[in-house]
Amino acid sequence: MIQELRIYALRNIQQASLDLQQCNLFIGKNGSGKTSLLEAVFLLSRGKSFRHHEPKRYITHHAKACTVWAKTHDQTLAIQKQLDAANLATTTLKLNNSTVPSQSALSFALPTLLIDPTSMALLEEGSGVRRQLLDWLSFHVEPDFYPQWLAYQRLLKQRNALLKSPSLTLHEVSAWDHQLAIHAKALHHYRLAVFNEWQVLFDEMIGHLLPAYEGQIALSYSAGFDKQAGLFEVLQHRLSQDKELGYTRVGAHRADVVVSLKNTNDHGDKLREQAVNVLSRGEKKLLITALRLSQLQMMCVRLPDIEPVVLIDDLDAELDDRAIDILLDALLVLPCQLFITSLQTDTIGKIQQKMTALNNNNDALKVFHVEQGKVSEMLSPSSLKY
Repeated sequence: MIQELRIYALRNIQQASLDLQQCNLFIGKNGSGKTSLLEAVFLLSRGKSFRHHEPKRYITHHAKACTVWAKTHDQTLAIQKQLDAANLATTTLKLNNSTVPSQSALSFALPTLLIDPTSMALLEEGSGVRRQLLDWLSFHVEPDFYPQWLAYQRLLKQRNALLKSPSLTLHEVSAWDHQLAIHAKALHHYRLAVFNEWQVLFDEMIGHLLPAYEGQIALSYSAGFDKQAGLFEVLQHRLSQDKELGYTRVGAHRADVVVSLKNTNDHGDKLREQAVNVLSRGEKKLLITALRLSQLQMMCVRLPDIEPVVLIDDLDAELDDRAIDILLDALLVLPCQLFITSLQTDTIGKIQQKMTALNNNNDALKVFHVEQGKVSEMLSPSSLKY
């Protein structure tokens, strides 16, 4: 759990220093800086923003660097994005005051999950976003996944560079293909194991959030290549096409998680189509929430000694009362730390009542008011009456 959080020069937050609790609620108007607080935690954990990939877009105007620092019960973490004269950023990462070379060290130490029902990218964009969803889960629950993923990415980059060479020979490519195939097989093994476990929890969550579609909405996993033939054989047969394209078209980097809807037509024929083409926008929000929440449940079961941080932006603006009830009921019984933003002070009472019903200590809820980038602690929730 993050006990202390310090933010410097991130968007309209010039400086903020917060003492945090298990559940942290940020109240304020649109544009006040609420989402920037969540963005800071996400940046610390993932090394990037969920709002914009260019650091110059989220570093405070006229500032040359932004810094996020956090203290948990047993360690400190920090990230700094520094702009040069060309507005290109360099990153400095620290864990327990020692510089670390890779973002993965902070990601392992501070697993962070963003529940953002407004983002339809998971359902409407290409396979990359959904693959990242599965890989994030695999990264945390399967310790051997990340080294395999890293090795595969390096080999893929080298193979793609080789494909652009005019003097390419089959012998040269075969050496890379053998290694790629080995790592692709390992990645598929880990992804499939994680997917099968995640799928059970997802089905249960659909029953809660979208009961009308229980047993109809399903996840399916595609490895990105023919598993029976193996990636080596596939790549050998596709060499001429890949050389013409200048990149590797199939492989573990093309894996996908598809959300489909099982249905029947007027003639009784069974149909399966992508859920995004059938569901309403409100139903899509609940579907995205089910995907994320089922991941969180799996994390908490598989990693009982690690407390994930959950970020929920504009809780009451995107979900109806029933969905909010289900979401809060699920979150408040899990061993996770919550960062929730809301436009309404009524949200304080909703969460407080939930915590009381669950016999949770109301002191575990901390409420902050955010206005024009300034963050101030409100009265203790236990002293507020509803």
